[in-house]
Amino acid sequence: MASNIKVQETLAYCTSCKMDLNHTVVAMKGDRIAKVQCRTCKKEHTYKAPKNINDPTQIPAKKPRATKEEKAASSTPVEVEWQKLMSAHAQAEVRTYSARSAFALADKIKHPTFGEGIVNKLIYPNKVEVIFQSDIKILIHAGERV
Repeated sequence: MASNIKVQETLAYCTSCKMDLNHTVVAMKGDRIAKVQCRTCKKEHTYKAPKNINDPTQIPAKKPRATKEEKAASSTPVEVEWQKLMSAHAQAEVRTYSARSAFALADKIKHPTFGEGIVNKLIYPNKVEVIFQSDIKILIHAGERV
């Protein structure tokens, strides 16, 4: 025999987990929620409204996720620096990265994983700091270029 009882979920403060989480409603008193079961830790406890919310019908809506275009529009400090350096050295030749090649300050390189970058600092004796669009990496190289 199939049951036609509808399982109701709500956002509640879990007294065990100490945070607002999804709960399954276990008991009601009239039209009010009396007991809930945490969907994370599975403990049953009396209903406690989520922090800063007194009425369970006023549960805040989730913030919409940023689209790819919005993420691309928000530039990180590393990306801003990368763009500035790449435009300042626009005429420089882009060289393919190899650990056996030697690089100098302001050399533009193309790395197979990280993409295009520019040498920002020489670290003695055989390392270079390279600014890529999304991150700064330290790479090995053959040493000073003559």
